[in-house]
Amino acid sequence: MTDGITKQKLPVVSLASGYASGLIMALGASISFAAARAGILGGLAPDDMIFARYVVAGLVMLPFLIYWGLPTLAGIGWRRGLALLVTGGPLFAILQTGGYAFAPLAHGAVIAPSTVTILSTIAAGVFLGEVLTRSHIAGAALVLAGILMIGWQGIARATPGETAWIGDSLFFLSSVLWAGFTVLIRYWRLDAVRATSVVAVLSLCVVVPGYLLYRGVDHLVSLPMGPLVFQGVVQGLVQSVITFMAYNRSIAVLGVSRAVLFPAIVPAMTVLIGIPALGEVPNALQTAGLVTVSIGMLVAVGAMNRILFRSKPPT
Repeated sequence: MTDGITKQKLPVVSLASGYASGLIMALGASISFAAARAGILGGLAPDDMIFARYVVAGLVMLPFLIYWGLPTLAGIGWRRGLALLVTGGPLFAILQTGGYAFAPLAHGAVIAPSTVTILSTIAAGVFLGEVLTRSHIAGAALVLAGILMIGWQGIARATPGETAWIGDSLFFLSSVLWAGFTVLIRYWRLDAVRATSVVAVLSLCVVVPGYLLYRGVDHLVSLPMGPLVFQGVVQGLVQSVITFMAYNRSIAVLGVSRAVLFPAIVPAMTVLIGIPALGEVPNALQTAGLVTVSIGMLVAVGAMNRILFRSKPPT
């Protein structure tokens, strides 16, 4: 059995759609990171954006969940559904989004996707019995070194007003939760779209009453509707629905070994979007860390071997 790529040659149209889906996933994730940072700088609180995110995502996915079976949560069941809610729901989102209140765009764009990739790979080896190759270990080491370079200035030269290390810690914790979410989906062999619908709808049911109870209707009405709706569309529709489905499409067409290359370009793409959009230019050490993390992710998924030695994907 191969890693998802059959030995038959894929039609050109299917192959193109797979690569296009992967690029849509990378672009969507990059835009969502930049939009979250822009929302914080624009005066929205993290919980404001989480409210907008799950209102849109929950309403979009509710018809799918009803179709697949609301009482059984699309066949996933309440025990597993609640576990997915804890690891991939509002707590994950508030940690990831809240990090941008303390750290610049480049930190979250690099730490979040890279940490998820490495932790998911290690967890798959420990808990799911998947083999960890030397590429996985070497890539993990490079990623950790790059993350240290990115956050070093905020940790080593922390002043009373320095808060980047807090944001980095929140990004890391959010990645731990998402890695757990990923492992649970693999372990239970759940359909990713069904799992997304369960998390989105359950999050809607949790976030809306909790937000209105904590913030109140008056606070919601006082918010600028334009930025709030923009965050709902980007975080709820683009990130939580379109990006996730595009990634699954790329896996179905290209196979895992090729599809996982696309998250590796998210950090660089996000930083490039953030420079003109937010005016946040990473310093030399952060840039070096960004390059190191990107190389580490390519090494971890075996891309560097194929680039340097033109070897065939492992069977």
